[in-house]
Amino acid sequence: MMFGLIILVVAAFYMFNSSNAGGPCCTNHQSQVYTPMDILNDRYARGEINREDYLERKQGLSGQKQIISIKKG
Repeated sequence: MMFGLIILVVAAFYMFNSSNAGGPCCTNHQSQVYTPMDILNDRYARGEINREDYLERKQGLSGQKQIISIKKG
């Protein structure tokens, strides 16, 4: 009986302190945080969007207003 309790305690200790446990509380990995600008830059670098789309979206993310002139004809 006492032997089973010792095995149980050792197993519980191993599960909570092992790097192989795999639970979110036991991993030492830091999550990477990507900003919208990071994602936009990555998409442009991979060729998913063209230069025109990139510049338009970049202006939108940076908060700059694009001035549109309308010629009356």
